[in-house]
Amino acid sequence: MVRVLRILKTHHFKPEKMNTRKLSCLIVGVFLLFTGLNSQTLTGVSTIWDDDFGEWSIFIEGDTINLGSLELNSTLGSARLDWNYRVLETHGRIRNLQRNDFSRWEVQGPFNLVTIRPQWRDDLRDWRVTDNRITINWRSKYQGHFEEWEVSHRDFGYFAMYTLNPGDPRDWVIVDRMREDVPFEMKMAFVFLTVFLTSPF
Repeated sequence: MVRVLRILKTHHFKPEKMNTRKLSCLIVGVFLLFTGLNSQTLTGVSTIWDDDFGEWSIFIEGDTINLGSLELNSTLGSARLDWNYRVLETHGRIRNLQRNDFSRWEVQGPFNLVTIRPQWRDDLRDWRVTDNRITINWRSKYQGHFEEWEVSHRDFGYFAMYTLNPGDPRDWVIVDRMREDVPFEMKMAFVFLTVFLTSPF
C-alpha cells in the first residue's frame, strides 16, 4: 500500500481532476493488485538440487513450470541469514532479526511485514506468526517430529504441509485453504519455517 501511495504522490495524483470512470478503474486495479497474490494457492515446495537446501522451487495451483523460488543469499554459518523469495512477479525477503539468533525472523513482502518467533521459549514446535493485525500459530502436529505442520483457524482457514516421502525433507506437499485476506507473507512464513527447521544445515 505504501508503494502505491508513493507512486500516486509522485505522479501528482489528484482525484478531483479525474473523471468517475478513470477513478473507478484505478480503484479496481489497486484492489486486484492487493488481492491477486494473496489468492494464489500454494501446492508444494521442493529443493532444486538433491544435496542443496539453500535453493527451493515453490509451486502454485495450475503451475506447469516453476513460477516461484526461495533462495539463501548469505553463507551458511553467517550471523545473519538472508533469504529471497519470488512467486510470479512478486519478490520478498526473509531474515533473522538479531545476529546469531535463528528463532526470530522477519518476512518482508511488497505489501506487508510479518514477524516470526516461538510461542514458547525453546519450543520449536509452536510458532507465532503476526503482521500486528492477524496472529496465527504455526504448529508441528507431533512433538519431536517435524514432517507434518498445520494451522486450522475458523476465521482464517486451513494451511498444512507434509513431506511427500516420509523421512525426506526435500519435497513438501502444501494444502492451502487460507482465506484470501490472509497476507501472502504469512503463508511464506509457514513455508520458510518448515523447510528451515527440517533442512540438515
